This record gives sequence, C-alpha cells and structure tokens, in this order.
Amino acid sequence: MTTKNLRLALLLLAFVQTGFSGTARANPFEYTWQEVAPGVWAGIRQDPFELPQEGNSVFVLTEQGVVVFDAGGSPLMGESIVAKVRSLTEKPITHVIISHWHGDHMRGLQAIQSAYPNVAIFAHPYSRDFIAATQERWLKRRVSMVPNIRKALGAALAADHDLKGRVLIPEEKEWLLKGRDVLDQLDRENNRTTYVIPNATFADRMVLYLGGRELQFLHLGNSHTAGDVILWLPQERIVATGDIITAPIPLLPNPYTSDYAGVLQQIKALGFKTLVPGHGAIQHDTAYLDLLSDTFRSVTAQMKSLIAQSIRKEDAIARIDYSSVEKRFTHGDAFLTNRFHDYVSAALAEATYLIESGTGIKEEF
Repeated sequence: MTTKNLRLALLLLAFVQTGFSGTARANPFEYTWQEVAPGVWAGIRQDPFELPQEGNSVFVLTEQGVVVFDAGGSPLMGESIVAKVRSLTEKPITHVIISHWHGDHMRGLQAIQSAYPNVAIFAHPYSRDFIAATQERWLKRRVSMVPNIRKALGAALAADHDLKGRVLIPEEKEWLLKGRDVLDQLDRENNRTTYVIPNATFADRMVLYLGGRELQFLHLGNSHTAGDVILWLPQERIVATGDIITAPIPLLPNPYTSDYAGVLQQIKALGFKTLVPGHGAIQHDTAYLDLLSDTFRSVTAQMKSLIAQSIRKEDAIARIDYSSVEKRFTHGDAFLTNRFHDYVSAALAEATYLIESGTGIKEEF
C-alpha cells in the first residue's frame, strides 16, 4: 500500500472511531449548541473523532440577519444549523463564510441555501476555486466512499489489528463497531449531497458591520490549507479558527509547516478570550495553541538540520523526534497516542521535508 493510500485508509478508519468511552452517544448528525456570548452560538461535535467527521460551526445573530461560519459536512448538519437559527430568530441567514475547502466544513451549504436562497456564500479565492475544480470528482467518488470505509472496518475488526499492524485496543473495537452503525445513514447523506460553490470571495480581510456588531474574516497565511479563513469578533473577543486549530490531536493532511507557527502567533496576538476550533472543544486560553506552535517549530528546526546533512527523505522523516510534545497531546492515553502517530508523526515530518527541501506540497483531494 502506498504512503498516500495508507494515510487515506487511516483517515477512513478515523472517521468511524469515537473518542470518549462510557459516555452517552449523541446523534452523530447534530451539534451540541453553546451560547458563547450573547447572540453568538457555537455548534460543537461532542466527539471530534466520530463518524461522520464534521467540523464545528459558529453563527452570530444580528438585527440585520444571521451570519454563519462553516456549514457542516452534510445536508443534515446544514439542516441542524437552520433549525437552531429558526428556534432563536425570524431573521434570515444572510451570509455564510467557509473557513476552507474541506468537505466537512462546506457540504451543509445546500441546506442553508435551500432555506435561504438569497444567502451570500463567501470563501477565500483559493478555497472557492478548489471547491469548483473538485466537485465532479467528489460526486463520482462518493459512490465508493462508504463501501471503502465498510471494507476497511471489516478488515480491521476481523484481523483485530489496525492498518499499521497494531493490535486494536478494546476501546477501539467498541468505537469501530459503533461507527459501523451509522454507515448506511452516511451513505444516504453522501448520495443526496450537491456541491454549492461560494458565490463571493475575499483575499485577505473582510469586515461586516451588522446590527451594531463587527465581524472580521481574516486570511493570515498558509496553514492547514492555502485558503484558511478565521472569524474574529473583536467586541466579544471570540475567535473561530476553522481547522488551523483542531483538538485534541491536530489534523494535518497537508500542512504548510514553514508558515503555520506564524499564523498561530497572529491568532494569539488577537488576545482572544474564547477560541472555537475547527474540531474539538471550546478553549479559553492559549495553552493548546502554544503546544501547536512548539510542535511546528521543533519539527521545522529538526528537519532543516537533517536536510543540511543531506539525509535522504525517508530517513529524515524517521528521525524526527516528537518526545518533547507527544505526551502533551496524548497525556499517555492509548487511543490518543495512536491518533497522534496516525495524524501527526509521519504527515507532519513529510510535509516539513517537502517544504524545507524546496519541493513544496500539493493539497490532496
């Protein structure tokens, strides 16, 4: 199996794993809503690893309408946003801003557009173009998506080993079985999904002044993708980061490692009181952001040294030492340790090698 295919398979398995043992299982196609400031609501997935993988969402109520930041990853998630908005106000959703092109943040657009046909949908030009360029490929690929997940699940459970040859821990077996329960529903959602392409773009900064509120949408540089946008509410001191920050383990399919720490420092410099990540629980300090910054700086410094010694790619990737940061992410938890190795170790090292060697990375659909 190629490195690319192995990573894809690991991500497919990740989509069917849940992350908290012994807790009641919420509807996987619903958010848990929290009012983080008057009129500012965050939709949080209780378990960031659960199938279907869905990004968090934020919306802001104003006297002139409702502004949504990220639309969820399926029609049902978009419908849940619409339902929550309608339970709070008769004002329409007037604007949706997408943090980046990944489907778990934008495939709910069709539900919002259906409910509010005049809604303006914004994204960074890179994200808008990527969505437009890949929609046909995704619509073709969705037919085989759930069968591939089902096959990977079945193989892992039958062998009692994951795709890296590790023996499944009991919690993983339980979570894989729970994930299997929603595959039929996920397949139905995929097959009724239509791609909605954003109808407006902005490059570096857009500010909305609505009903006495100020909403800033900022592109701070390359990080999770080349088109990431954050929402900053300066009056409330709330930031929503999209997948620039994901917790409790960073999701790093193709990170722009040379710029990432700088983007994180710009977010820190905002002086936020509340941070809503793209996946994971709401944060109220900079501890996790600082951990991410430390990780990117450490890996970049190590890789620069290895490249200067003319160490070949495979050996350089294998030599990256995460011992200074790994347990700060995992706290010794076996499930999180496996996820760290799946999402961070090789992916971050490889991306850093490609960037620091001058090859560059290509975002994969």
